[in-house]
Amino acid sequence: MTTRVLDITKLYEAEHGRLRSFVRWIVGNPATAEDVVQQAFANLLDRLDDKTPNSAYVVQAVRNLALNHLRDARRRADIEISDADLADIADLRPTPETVVLYRSELRRLLEAVAALPPRRREAFVFNKIEGLSYDEVAERMGISRNTVITLVVTAMAELDRRI
Repeated sequence: MTTRVLDITKLYEAEHGRLRSFVRWIVGNPATAEDVVQQAFANLLDRLDDKTPNSAYVVQAVRNLALNHLRDARRRADIEISDADLADIADLRPTPETVVLYRSELRRLLEAVAALPPRRREAFVFNKIEGLSYDEVAERMGISRNTVITLVVTAMAELDRRI
């Protein structure tokens, strides 16, 4: 072995753990970090000049390889989704049948709400649809909080029976 190879071997032994931790921090994967560090030292061995790199040079080389790996991984992620894979991805939009069913249920609910007695309907709409508290509904309607609670509970029970 040449002195250059021995120097690179010593540098590898001295810096390997620190470099692997550094790359793991960048890429987030221990196995990839190990591969990147080994690739950096393999690249150093392939260089033709006789100059042995210092620690700062190796850190920069490892950092560049790690960033290249991230860039390439993002590029592959953008490219690797085929049409067949896209067809297997579930569509989160409701089916037309579900939309019709929901609209039908909403229509039934609105008809049932419209059929409630006026005060009961008003208390229910203020509380359950507009989101007002019992106290706010009581203030708007000019009645007590307990009356509002009674109106809303009675309205919900009647809606439950109708629907």
